[in-house]
Amino acid sequence: MSTERIRHVEPTFLAICGGALSALLALFPLNFSIISFLLTYFAALPLYFVGLSWGISRLALSGVIAIGIVAIGAGAHASFAFIITTFVPALLIIFRAQKGDPAGYIVSWVTGLSMTTFLGTILVLSSQSINVMDVLHSWFSLFADESSIKGMSSQIIFLLPGISSISWIMMCLVNASFAARLVARAQLAQRPYPMPEDTQLYETWDIVLALSLLLILTGVPLFAFIGKNIALMSCIPLFLVGLKAAYEWLKQFDNSKWWMIVIVFMSIFLVWPGIIIVIFGVLEPTLHLQQRWAPNKKIEK
Repeated sequence: MSTERIRHVEPTFLAICGGALSALLALFPLNFSIISFLLTYFAALPLYFVGLSWGISRLALSGVIAIGIVAIGAGAHASFAFIITTFVPALLIIFRAQKGDPAGYIVSWVTGLSMTTFLGTILVLSSQSINVMDVLHSWFSLFADESSIKGMSSQIIFLLPGISSISWIMMCLVNASFAARLVARAQLAQRPYPMPEDTQLYETWDIVLALSLLLILTGVPLFAFIGKNIALMSCIPLFLVGLKAAYEWLKQFDNSKWWMIVIVFMSIFLVWPGIIIVIFGVLEPTLHLQQRWAPNKKIEK
């Protein structure tokens, strides 16, 4: 369907279709093929497209349709998981976008949602006298038969919530960004995307990282578990802050955008470039690296 035809179709009908498509993509059977992975990965894309085009009310309608179909097709537990992992993040992102938040600010909101979900889950389990670490051990034991995974279990088992949250946050942001570009191309967006102000970021995540490190230093197993995972989650906005500072330094070279792409890919496949960028993000609020490295700019005191 062309963009011109989309603009002439009743938004309510498109919202219903978007919800149904989102549910069908979420229910697509996983068979470890690249097509299966991509279809399920972009299950939230129709919801973001509807929300960015016609607002919260149409997004709510799409969400209700999608949740109902998932409940019928996979049961109540699957529908609850769809609500938490797909619909709630979409609702938050669309709401903040309508409030006029830059894309960089929305990253922090989604990260905060991930941390809130993590802490809320621990609170619920603890209130029922369920040991969180025992739950992780029992879940991970399902894969302990494989020697490669068994060897890593002692190192990563307590970081699974943080690692999973990073993957979840990235999935939400990729879907939202892709949908925003499609909406802008279809001329349904309220504002162009991306815009220069979308690079604005909250730079106070160094405080969250410092507090999480203090929890680790307490030596209490539960506090250390919380601190390690919160520290991992906080690395996403810190990475973006550090990346913005690094880009200011790269501007002195030719093809700075290409160098930035290389750094991002290196950070995905290697550990140390990402750690360096996160360190830049931690130092930015204190040392003002962007202003120090940006050409023809003076440091504000």
